[in-house]
Amino acid sequence: DFVEIWPHHLGVILGGSLDEIRLRAIRDSLLEANLAYTVHAPLEVNLMDPTSPDLQCAVLDASLRFAHVIGAEVVVCHAGQRVAARDFRHSMGDQLTAERSALRRAGDRAEDLGLAIAVENYYPDRPILHGAVYDYSVWTSELAEQIHKVRHPAVGICLDVGHAALAAGVFGFDYIEECADLAPLVRHVHLHDNLQRTNLTDEPAVSEHTVYGLGDLHLPPGRGTIPLGDLFRRMNFAENPSCCVELSPEHFSQVPEALHAARELGLEPASMERVPA
Repeated sequence: DFVEIWPHHLGVILGGSLDEIRLRAIRDSLLEANLAYTVHAPLEVNLMDPTSPDLQCAVLDASLRFAHVIGAEVVVCHAGQRVAARDFRHSMGDQLTAERSALRRAGDRAEDLGLAIAVENYYPDRPILHGAVYDYSVWTSELAEQIHKVRHPAVGICLDVGHAALAAGVFGFDYIEECADLAPLVRHVHLHDNLQRTNLTDEPAVSEHTVYGLGDLHLPPGRGTIPLGDLFRRMNFAENPSCCVELSPEHFSQVPEALHAARELGLEPASMERVPA
């Protein structure tokens, strides 16, 4: 088993660089725990940001170096986003090209360190639904196309099955078919469940989404309505991906149940404390 670590919650990255003093203390604590790890880069890493490309790349690079220090083999990062109010003067094509170039450079670093980068698909949250942000990765086929174009052996996909289910419900694509199509690129899986319902308005508040069964609930597998069994029967992975079970805090007591459900799906899972993205 392994644990997915978020370096931004441990204070080991400062201004795009590793804080060596803090890093030593964290490294010693993690290594003493005698666990295996994967790493999730800071959620706001955006390799399509035209205003701070060097800083964005530096944060991802620091995440890769942190992963190497603690013996992790996979680093997850979010796909880039286009922010309407900031990026309207820039070509979407140029932003996607910039992301590919950044991922190739990061892939070179990852390869040197013995790591893989897994770019995660996102879901239709409020900024996306309101048109304030465009995130191509909510269409898993577009994420697959982007990673195909990167063409780097150390850069693949993190398939978040809950995110993809929510996106399929909003945008109307075939959930199982599109996920199956990107299976050869998948290096890591984020496994959790939801009711496949997206809040298309601002009512109710996010704090009551669980009550109404809305959004990215991070339920234990099998507690929602995603056809996970059908999905994984169709997934023809090129190599066995690592799998992280992501649960919301109110379900931490159900970690054993969630891990058992993941193994029933034919996956080798680990658990992770989930912080809302």
